Amino acid sequence: MKKIMIFVSALTLSASMFAQKATKDNPFSLEGQLSYNTASLSFNAPSMRMRYFFADDMAARVSLSIQNSSTKDFYYELPNNAGGVGTEINKTSMTMISLGAEKHFAGTDKLSPYIGADLVYGMGGSSAKWDKFDGSNYDATVTATVKNPSSMLGLNLVAGTDYYFAENFYLGLELGLGFSSTTEKAGETVVTAGGTSTTILSPEAKSSNFGNNFIGNFRLGWRF
Repeated sequence: MKKIMIFVSALTLSASMFAQKATKDNPFSLEGQLSYNTASLSFNAPSMRMRYFFADDMAARVSLSIQNSSTKDFYYELPNNAGGVGTEINKTSMTMISLGAEKHFAGTDKLSPYIGADLVYGMGGSSAKWDKFDGSNYDATVTATVKNPSSMLGLNLVAGTDYYFAENFYLGLELGLGFSSTTEKAGETVVTAGGTSTTILSPEAKSSNFGNNFIGNFRLGWRF
């Protein structure tokens, strides 16, 4: 976190050169975003955003975020990590697409504050693969596959600012407050034990969330 703050401060100090906000004559901007999760105190996967300024103070925007993670755990037959080894591999993925708009306000030659809103759709899920693992301990006779697809729909209100440290290049900070509804679709677990396979189905479940669920974004962009 300290290194990131030093990097951002260095870029901000470089703004001593004159920078003029762009106009609708160059209506597109492309930016990379790094999201900080205040709950887990960690950074999420980077995302991309394209904006189209159809007026000097109004922009439409579309964002794409792809999040993937994978963990592998080991389970041993005997104490002290001896004997046979079982494994559990868990994977999660979520692809989110958002469509929205921004309203920019008078700031300075370098600073452009705005408010906006996004409609967000996400699809993905989680999966797992067991080998010589029964869900709790090592078991040489058991293998399994687990699939749990999910989808998400949300509405996000945002406030942010663009800071042009050079012509058409800017740093940005954006904070969001939103509502999301997540559907955990019917899951399937196929367990094979001693040569016999059993399929276990899990019911669909829904949950909702309201708050800063679309965590603040640090942005670096180019308007062209």
